[in-house]
Amino acid sequence: MKKLLPSIALSFSICAAGVTGFALDPAEWQFRQTFDIDRAGPVRIAAPADTLGAAQPDLRDLRILSPDGAELPCAFLKLPAARAAYETTKTLHRTAALELNAAKKELAVTIKTGTDERLESAELLIPDTTDYLLPARVEISGDGRTWETLARGQALFRRGRGQGSRYGAVVQNTLSLNRRAAAWVRVTIAFETAPVAVTGAQLRTVTETAARSAAPDEAVEARIVSTEQRAGETLLTVDLGAANLTLSALEFTINDPLFMRGVTLSAGEKNAGEKNVLSRGDTIYRVNVGNQIAAHKITLDLDGIFVPARQIVVHIENGDSPPLDVRSLNAKRRPVHIAFNPTVAGRHVFLSGNPRAVAPRYDIVALSDQFANLPVTEISTGAIAATPDYRPPAPPSEPGQFTKRALFWVALALVVAVLLFVIGRLLPKTEK
Repeated sequence: MKKLLPSIALSFSICAAGVTGFALDPAEWQFRQTFDIDRAGPVRIAAPADTLGAAQPDLRDLRILSPDGAELPCAFLKLPAARAAYETTKTLHRTAALELNAAKKELAVTIKTGTDERLESAELLIPDTTDYLLPARVEISGDGRTWETLARGQALFRRGRGQGSRYGAVVQNTLSLNRRAAAWVRVTIAFETAPVAVTGAQLRTVTETAARSAAPDEAVEARIVSTEQRAGETLLTVDLGAANLTLSALEFTINDPLFMRGVTLSAGEKNAGEKNVLSRGDTIYRVNVGNQIAAHKITLDLDGIFVPARQIVVHIENGDSPPLDVRSLNAKRRPVHIAFNPTVAGRHVFLSGNPRAVAPRYDIVALSDQFANLPVTEISTGAIAATPDYRPPAPPSEPGQFTKRALFWVALALVVAVLLFVIGRLLPKTEK
């Protein structure tokens, strides 16, 4: 890190020469938020959620001012997800060998993995359109003869589209493999009347990569502000505290002991039209049927969806079942990190809330990858506040307005020149 900082500082000093050639007028930014930096030199900080919420969705209007009011060039860092910092995943499509044991009422699904990478999960491809709820035993093997049991009573289920359903069937056919490496995977499904049809499988592998700087997800103070019951559906309006957040997870606190529900997220509006749908096809469930099946999934992995609105609407499909007793929601977001080079310690300012602002073209943006290894500097921020002398920025010039203005002045100059010429001819001449 000590060797890295001088080169970063040099790059920052070069970038400092790339400040925009016009003076920024802070009065054209509607909001400001102060924060303190305890030292000069290259830093990496996390942007406050409320400042992100006051900015434009693409953050083109977010600016930083130094203690003397000068604009400081900055760059938004492209942060890998916390998981992507140390591992990557891929999906492998595999055929499945089926062995039916009618006496035991079991269907064994055997999958040759064809990889030595660690296995995160196996998803069985089951085209059945009828409902089912079946327990499964998951095993792995290195040679196809000796098997190790990973789990028993894992839930496989499908809950079909009921009357008034909007979002299709709720399906859970994915089984954890505990990130173990194996040459073979076997899933044994117990049934009472008839087995399900399995046409293949998808394996998800996990591969370690070199460690990179990755910011952990941050908690969001999600709050349920209203609950509405519609035909076959519950709508939860959830306030996230700020707009323009990138959500990575949404966890439910639910009291019900047995449920399987489809969930859709939309931004801002209660009607989940295609334009405002954020996430669709997710499932939450809790299944506890004696000693046969015990499984649950109450967290949605949102994988960094961008939410332009402060509020989201959670659509829970109930079908003919009673609404769930949802007590609360916990959310996590991916932070937005900014790199810049304060020349002095002291009180700096975030500016946001200028819809007419154009994204600045700082030199530092092209070099932002060099600053990803900077440690995150904790900052002390004040509350976001309205700019006291706020003045809405002037609207952009209309096409051709400059040309019309120039022609006006040229015509006026010609008129003045002609008038001066005429007046000069009319004036009496002085005799020598």
